[in-house]
Amino acid sequence: MEEMKRKILVVSHCFFNDGTKLKYENIEDAKKEREQKRDFLRKMIDEGVELIQLPCPEFLLYGANRWGHAASQFDTPFYKEASKKLLEPILLQLREYQKNGDRFELLGVVGIDGSPSCGIQFTYDGNWGGEFAGNPNLEQTLESIERIEKPGVFMEVFMNELKNANVKIDFHTMGSIYETMGG
Repeated sequence: MEEMKRKILVVSHCFFNDGTKLKYENIEDAKKEREQKRDFLRKMIDEGVELIQLPCPEFLLYGANRWGHAASQFDTPFYKEASKKLLEPILLQLREYQKNGDRFELLGVVGIDGSPSCGIQFTYDGNWGGEFAGNPNLEQTLESIERIEKPGVFMEVFMNELKNANVKIDFHTMGSIYETMGG
């Protein structure tokens, strides 16, 4: 009897652990996102999908009390090198799964759009930096955040590392992975 291929899906860290998210989030938005992620995870489990959780670079590098960031604040050599190191064990796993393609199917990587790290289709960026208390134009600084149609920095590094390792895997939002799986 031929063994069925195991479906492998990689998800951003906060799919399983909202504790790594920023404090002072909008409670209603956070509740809605949490429900969507839990529904998504239940569907994946029901479909027999095996899940790999990515590390959360923001939590690991800046902790639980960090402020929200703009994408350009993470677009630094340090953050990108730290991201590469965090991704090394994930890359090794994905290379092994791909090498054994007769047994495994890589469904993709699912991120959180809007995140400066884990956005897939978009993130947010603006003229952020410096000390908020001494900023004479704080309101303008806060209003400078705009939606940018590009991945977050961590996902961008992940995409490049996968390409360099010749690992072929697609990147998705929760909605687009449903479409891929015929949902």
